[in-house]
Amino acid sequence: MNRRNFMMTTGAIGLMAAMPTLTLAQEIGSLEIFVPAAPGGGWDQTARVMDQILRGEGLIGSARITNVGGAGGTIGLPQFINQYSGEGNALMTGGMVMIGAIITNNAPVDLTMVTPIARLTGEYLTIVVPAASDIQTMEDLVAKLKADPGSVSWAGGSAGGSDHMLAGLVAQAAGVDPLALSYVAFAGGGEAMAALLGNQVTCGVSGWGEFSEQVGAGNLRVIGISAPERVEGIDAPSRAPT
Repeated sequence: MNRRNFMMTTGAIGLMAAMPTLTLAQEIGSLEIFVPAAPGGGWDQTARVMDQILRGEGLIGSARITNVGGAGGTIGLPQFINQYSGEGNALMTGGMVMIGAIITNNAPVDLTMVTPIARLTGEYLTIVVPAASDIQTMEDLVAKLKADPGSVSWAGGSAGGSDHMLAGLVAQAAGVDPLALSYVAFAGGGEAMAALLGNQVTCGVSGWGEFSEQVGAGNLRVIGISAPERVEGIDAPSRAPT
């Protein structure tokens, strides 16, 4: 399974509202960074790193980060387009989740209405479980899925997004109807992480960057990754067993 950006990977892209001309970075006194997701997730983290680096390099005077979460970015996207169209000092971070969310939610706007600036990150999706979980491997997870698909709750991003698609692909590979999955969609990575750390869900799906710190701290255990082969530094199998 291959994702980012049309692999099963997650990533962030910089998007600028449609504008007649681009303002040079050194001319920007104040930058508006719009995040169509709740605080704490990958898009939000990317925006805050951008803010730190741009200010640290003296490319901007200041920046304001605005979070509008929900529906895989499709609540924030129309606001970004309507509010900042024609402005040369507004950027939005986003990623592949928005592609599926726009279709799933029948959004009135799409990404043709913004200008892509750069692809900033690219990573594979990972599947993790809380450290206290009795699930040790993908084989354990698949066994639970086969026994009772509804008993396995998946924490991830918005319905129809890449996290949801990977969960469905795992189910399909295991011979389980993807429609039988118990998928819990969260507006932001922070909320999904809280559910995982609080043992409120069975497993979680997101980019490795969102989970790596908690995996390293021993609070989460990674059991699978969407890469076609093992990834150096990530102790997880790359293919779901059948």
